[in-house]
Amino acid sequence: MSNKLFSILIALILLPFFGWMVYDARVTSETFQAEKGNRDVLLDSTGAMAQVQYLFQFPDPLLSHALNTAQIEALSQSGGENEHYHVYGLTQAGYKIGTLYNINGSKKWFRDEYSIWVENLKVEFKYDTLNVYVTNAYPEDSCEYKETLAHENQHVAIHKDIYNQYQKILEKALADSRTIPLPSHPLVVKNWDDGKDQVGSILSAVTDPVFEQFKNAMATEQGKLDTPENYAGLRQRCQHW
Repeated sequence: MSNKLFSILIALILLPFFGWMVYDARVTSETFQAEKGNRDVLLDSTGAMAQVQYLFQFPDPLLSHALNTAQIEALSQSGGENEHYHVYGLTQAGYKIGTLYNINGSKKWFRDEYSIWVENLKVEFKYDTLNVYVTNAYPEDSCEYKETLAHENQHVAIHKDIYNQYQKILEKALADSRTIPLPSHPLVVKNWDDGKDQVGSILSAVTDPVFEQFKNAMATEQGKLDTPENYAGLRQRCQHW
């Protein structure tokens, strides 16, 4: 058999294999992109990717009439969202941000070094508390009760609006980051456990500033609602405060 004929035969054998590899990579990518839910990928300049899943949660507010005015004021001063002007309600919210992920990597030949990178990254940004308290000093059909509830619902709406905005800001911060180790540019470390800690610090350096901006934006927008002018208007709408 001539060398030319032998080369053609080898090519015919290998061509379907390489064709399957290209097809499999393309189908895997398309299948991943078609998945529903808050999923995305982190890409670098070489096309390497790591899956990232965003875990968002904004619960329905829990409305309570169990407290009187003094109890609501005490709750506000003890760590709720303190309103600087007297009103008979309180919106209390708790939220957090964090990451869960897998570490993959390999040990370098003949060297005490590891190359590690992030896989299956989950970014959790969610509310775990959203309580609305309205004083039981007024009947539920009274003007005072309705106006207090309407005021607190405005606070809830601000929470939801700012939270929705910062979901997108968080996603962009992760997508724009060039410090998160991926297979094409892994983190090289001497110790596997130290490497895991470094990865955690790298991810925190991306998510923590966004969370601080979120909290600052929330405080600013909530403060715009609790002004002397707004409270004066609220009191003018009812007669029995």
